[in-house]
Amino acid sequence: MMHKRTSLLVVVVLFLCRVVSAQSILGLHFPMGMPASGAAGPSLSLGGAGVAVENDFLGLTGNPANLGLSGRTTFSTAVSGDVITLEDKNGATKHYDANLRMFSLTIPMGRLGALGCSFEPYSSAASRFALEEAIDVDELLADTAELGVLQSGGAMSWQIGWGYSVKKLLRVGIAYSYFNFNRFLALSRETRGSLNDRSVDSTSVRFSTSGVRAGVQVPLGKVTVGLRGDYYFMNSASTSRVLTGTRDTSDIMKGSRSIDFKPPPALFGGLSWQINPQWLAALDAGVVMWDRFYSEEASVRPLRNAMRACGGVQFIPAPDLLTPKLHEVIQYRVGMRYAQLPAEETTEMAANFGLGLPMQSKGGLFDIIFEYARRSDARSDDYHENLFSLKLGINGGRKWYQSSSESY
Repeated sequence: MMHKRTSLLVVVVLFLCRVVSAQSILGLHFPMGMPASGAAGPSLSLGGAGVAVENDFLGLTGNPANLGLSGRTTFSTAVSGDVITLEDKNGATKHYDANLRMFSLTIPMGRLGALGCSFEPYSSAASRFALEEAIDVDELLADTAELGVLQSGGAMSWQIGWGYSVKKLLRVGIAYSYFNFNRFLALSRETRGSLNDRSVDSTSVRFSTSGVRAGVQVPLGKVTVGLRGDYYFMNSASTSRVLTGTRDTSDIMKGSRSIDFKPPPALFGGLSWQINPQWLAALDAGVVMWDRFYSEEASVRPLRNAMRACGGVQFIPAPDLLTPKLHEVIQYRVGMRYAQLPAEETTEMAANFGLGLPMQSKGGLFDIIFEYARRSDARSDDYHENLFSLKLGINGGRKWYQSSSESY
């Protein structure tokens, strides 16, 4: 009971606190931290759309059915550097972060389709805050109270999958997903002055489970329709708690237990339109079903199904020239994203601009993406999180064999 009350107190006062270093205050409201999605550069620069985009660099990250498109070995990786500004009515503070966005590898197997594997972050629980406040005891004495929060960890997923193309009429794919979540949360309270006291309440969660990712893509001329679903199985999570205090040794408490835990399933649909060789448009929409998330530990705030929509356009000035100049084959992309976050009344909006620079005679691609995102909570109009991000992606590919059906 004391642990729940302390957690609630922390959430209430965080909007008034002096931030020491942090990734997100809003992430403390969510069961696994701030959601994060891994995607290759060509998808990141389209706002995150990729369920119906025909691009072998995407591997199985956007849709495992995309593996059926592959006729060459490809790999993709992306990293990001972020500048995060937390704003409230008392001012703003800046913080910096760097993250690996994803890694993907695809290996074609001829008539048997293609195999793929990937690593993607699912969420980040990095947060650190401190609040110091003077307390008037009487006219002669004044105490100082300090409240601190330290949270670390997050969730990640690894996939290995297979994709196949059915006579170029339909592409299907399925992947096994290994999901891992770890979180450490420490809440400290210290009083100095007429009464010196300090307590630290720390909890940790360790959880892993298996899941399935499946998808389909249907090419319809210049238009491609895609569908992808993610599902994770319930498993036991190991939790532990340590409470220490300075008043006397009886304040020291340790305990651990096992709880049932189940990540939420998700369903996304997509549409892409290759208007002509120069122009491509893509749109994704879907939902993460937090109403089917389960944990024996109660959430601080009510959860809701989180809808998400994203899309973008790509322009290549002269994709068919035999000897083009660099600026004529650069892939210019713009995208936008709107996402509801797991807790009620929390949202994220983002816009990005990206450049895809061809390498190795179109065998590779180097992505440079600039993104601005804004997170907000309708319960607090004065608080916002602004995120400026520079994302860099490297995509490489090589065809190791030549199809015998080609003539010269």
